[in-house]
Amino acid sequence: MLHYQKDAIERVRKYAEAKNEQHMAYLQEICKPFNVDVCSLINHVLSKPVTINFQPDRFSNNGKTVIENLLAQGQYHGQFRTGTTNGGKTAFIGGDRYLWEQRIFFDAYPPEAIDRPKYGALNIFQYIDGASARFGSCFFTLKQDVIHRCTFAYGDSSTNPDTLCTSDTFAAVLASLFKDIKSNCRMLNQVIASEQEALAILLNPCNEPKHIGRNLDYCIEAHIHGDIFLEDDIDGFYMDQSFQGTFFGTQAEIMCQKYNIKLNWIPKRQLDIHCIGYLFRAPKIPLLAQKIDSIFGNGQGVVNAFLIGQASRDIDLYPEKWADLGNKDQLFQYIKQIWHTVAYFG
Repeated sequence: MLHYQKDAIERVRKYAEAKNEQHMAYLQEICKPFNVDVCSLINHVLSKPVTINFQPDRFSNNGKTVIENLLAQGQYHGQFRTGTTNGGKTAFIGGDRYLWEQRIFFDAYPPEAIDRPKYGALNIFQYIDGASARFGSCFFTLKQDVIHRCTFAYGDSSTNPDTLCTSDTFAAVLASLFKDIKSNCRMLNQVIASEQEALAILLNPCNEPKHIGRNLDYCIEAHIHGDIFLEDDIDGFYMDQSFQGTFFGTQAEIMCQKYNIKLNWIPKRQLDIHCIGYLFRAPKIPLLAQKIDSIFGNGQGVVNAFLIGQASRDIDLYPEKWADLGNKDQLFQYIKQIWHTVAYFG
């Protein structure tokens, strides 16, 4: 790791340590009536994998798709290096992403640094579509030892969260999680009736992904500092079944074989275009779905991750074909939003 990457972790640790005793005491109050040891709870939650959701078939700034670069380079890079994003296009000096990174990492990263943190989320519910399906139809699971070079935020860093910590000051995130349960009866994207129910879920010994979570908006965000090498740091790769039998599915199979990664298929999330309304994201989304179906779907009346990816690349190459729906920046947003729709309802 580079010195400023280590420094970022240390600065977050010092920030969290200031209230660590307070957070531990709060968790003790919650856990004591149920004979749950706080340290055991923290360790169990941190045994859940960090996942990195992404879209495998989008273009990077070198003209190749994400999965092609992963296969060729054997390394997962962040937006400041690749120019690829499934969120906002603000990874530049003075951009929103740059500004919030300077804030949450306490200016540890030099302005010109491109070896910045990579973003994932702690998959505490073991969702088979990853902890943050919003950001992509596929995901990596990281090996357990990577957790020690992660920092965490309760919530998306774009919202300027105050709860920041490291793996050894993780009481901060758990305290915020239980405060949310008490105030809003929810634990991330799940409705929770009580603290006892939350503890039962968090201490569930099952470590195998079970069901699709459709989690778009709530997460324990993880920032991975330092390099992510596929062979050394990645445990598994989960890919939407819509890619099976396609070029991208084949690339994934080759990548996983080359770097000794377990390949898993996520049940295909697919949505009938007539079931897509205009209220969930934007009025143009039903029209976009119809156009994707007419151009790439052979009129079968459905959209899925693979078809959305075809449209995304076509928009990058031939934006004039899609100008009836908006300009290139608008279309970028619509492509994200139609994926959100399929990820949630498909």
